[in-house]
Amino acid sequence: MIKRTLRTLVAALPFVALAAHADEPYPWGVQVQPSKFLFGNEIDTHLNVRLARDGSLYGFFYVAFTGVVTQDGLPVATHVDCTTSSGCSAGWRVAGKPASATLLYQPMHDHPVFVVKRQHMPQPGSYSHFHWLGQAMPQVDKSVDGYLLQLMAMNRFCFIHHEAGMASSAATCRGNGGVPVQPGVDIATHLNIVASPPMGM
Repeated sequence: MIKRTLRTLVAALPFVALAAHADEPYPWGVQVQPSKFLFGNEIDTHLNVRLARDGSLYGFFYVAFTGVVTQDGLPVATHVDCTTSSGCSAGWRVAGKPASATLLYQPMHDHPVFVVKRQHMPQPGSYSHFHWLGQAMPQVDKSVDGYLLQLMAMNRFCFIHHEAGMASSAATCRGNGGVPVQPGVDIATHLNIVASPPMGM
């Protein structure tokens, strides 16, 4: 009887793990003072990180799921203000390293593009996003302090940075203007750094 019960429990373990995974293990607000770090701008509404003793950051980048599932089976997620919205989920684990970068230009409906010198890129790592410190938007051709961020996706989803509410289940993730995300290293969804300005700029 005991052996049969143990076999039943062991067989059920994967399903228990799946159920635990389905519930958000890192709800918004779980990383609290005294070690919470703020950038001092809009990113703080969906990024929750701590400052380590060596000056690096670690924590989570949050999204909200819209309820739409794309034609290729990916649930649509986007950034929202998690300080006023319920239902934010940790989309990525984040690691950050302090750095300086120069604003190159600001494309419409996308992340501002920064130049980061190759010798300033942390190694090893997959740092693909730079975000500045302070409220003011950096000026073009001016160097600004901030952090290089490395993103590790925690689940599979379709990330749409803008206009996710317009996403259609009749189109694929890319057809909706989104980026398909799989668990692991993500260098696509928030890519906004280059090593040198394009020719002619």
